[in-house]
Amino acid sequence: MATTAIVSLGLAPAPPVLGQSASCAVPDAAVGDPSLDSDTAAGEEASPSPAVGAAIIQVEGEVQSRDATPGAALPAATPIVATPVSPPPDPIALLTRELTVVSESLAACLSAGDSEMVTELAGERYLGQLFGGSVPLPKEEYIAIADGLTPVPARIVAVADVVQTADDQATALVTQVVGNQLVRADWSFALVGRGERRAGESRWQVSGERQQPAPDQPDAAPVDVEIGDRSFTLDEPTVDGPDVILRGSNGSEEDHEMLVLRLAPGYTTADLLRATGPDLPREVTFIGAATVRAGDDGNLVLVNLEPGEYTIVCFFPDEQGTPHLAQGMEATFTVG
Repeated sequence: MATTAIVSLGLAPAPPVLGQSASCAVPDAAVGDPSLDSDTAAGEEASPSPAVGAAIIQVEGEVQSRDATPGAALPAATPIVATPVSPPPDPIALLTRELTVVSESLAACLSAGDSEMVTELAGERYLGQLFGGSVPLPKEEYIAIADGLTPVPARIVAVADVVQTADDQATALVTQVVGNQLVRADWSFALVGRGERRAGESRWQVSGERQQPAPDQPDAAPVDVEIGDRSFTLDEPTVDGPDVILRGSNGSEEDHEMLVLRLAPGYTTADLLRATGPDLPREVTFIGAATVRAGDDGNLVLVNLEPGEYTIVCFFPDEQGTPHLAQGMEATFTVG
């Protein structure tokens, strides 16, 4: 059973959680001054400027005569108070706001399983990365695959370190929760053509990502996971939740994954091995996953875990195509 499509959907105290209320739709573009209508302003004629030497202040109801006696006192004019001028909006703040709502909208679409709208908010390179690939995935192929999979909930936690690298490109450090896994990555964004959006809609699209280590969670309960050729050995089989960090150490000569699942009562890993197709059975809930390379270490940060038992498996295949799980590579831990 393949797990790359499920695993890759994506992941000091964690940054504050954003008030994500985004819907699955192309969001509006950020506007520096909502009262400014550039099209209307461009079509209006400019007010004529006073000629040099002309009177700037004129008393209401009075007309200055050309024949006024030189030196005669003029009526006192009503003082004119200058209208306060608002400082120009910070372009990075505006860009951060817009990239945040684009990211939140994409997460909402992934959570809802709206594959067509996902392809509106993400480029083909990122679509390929969602399924663990390194090459762009055409929209039609993404939709055909995604429509057969159970959506994994995603939630944006923070969008930071925004940089506009070109007129039509930008980057940001994005932290999100995918399933129950806290993940962080450098996201790249690109502007789509004007013809691809309605007036007033954001033209930013997620174009790719580069994974980064997850933020530290000082309050997470640590579990050391020794990864062998076909085994997981845990130093703490029972921990206090709701946050847990699995600290994997791969002492074998093969790459392995720590794929954490929640199995329904009575459902076993033997049942899981008998399942067919790329999707997880309905009795299985994806919690999080991390690949740990041969001879290397890797962490898997899980948040908001409910009390109960969780199962760690490795579905990577051997040279004959047999999943490591079928060879006994599984373990469980309990969250109290």
